[in-house]
Amino acid sequence: MAPTPSDAAPATLHTVFTSECHNPQFDWFATGVYRSHRESGIRGRITRLLACSEAEQAKYPKANLEIGPTFIHRNMRDDPLVDEKGYPSYNKPYSVMAWLAATKINEDYVLMLDADMVMRQPIEPTSLGARRGNVVSAEYTYLY
Repeated sequence: MAPTPSDAAPATLHTVFTSECHNPQFDWFATGVYRSHRESGIRGRITRLLACSEAEQAKYPKANLEIGPTFIHRNMRDDPLVDEKGYPSYNKPYSVMAWLAATKINEDYVLMLDADMVMRQPIEPTSLGARRGNVVSAEYTYLY
């Protein structure tokens, strides 16, 4: 007998957000995201996807890595793989791709945040309409 919706276990969630190690402001953002995740009551793990070249990693303070769980990947901002120089927007899709390729995800859903977001309450993905094959996003009316 299949469980009814009220009997079903809540969906599991892994929260991720992108960041870069070349700018200390991102470390402040990360501190806020980790704290709001903890205090909002959101169940599940959280991971910072940190764009950081080898040269940047050598200078990056160890204490900043210990702010919270972090997955480090190459920084695409000035990577030879990218034709444009100084364009950080490639880091978000690359970070997710690299993280998914390197990590075994056990959760039902992934919640993708920007580094300057905070959470105020638990999030239930299915109540927002998320399901296999259906992505849910905030409305950004300035994007076409």
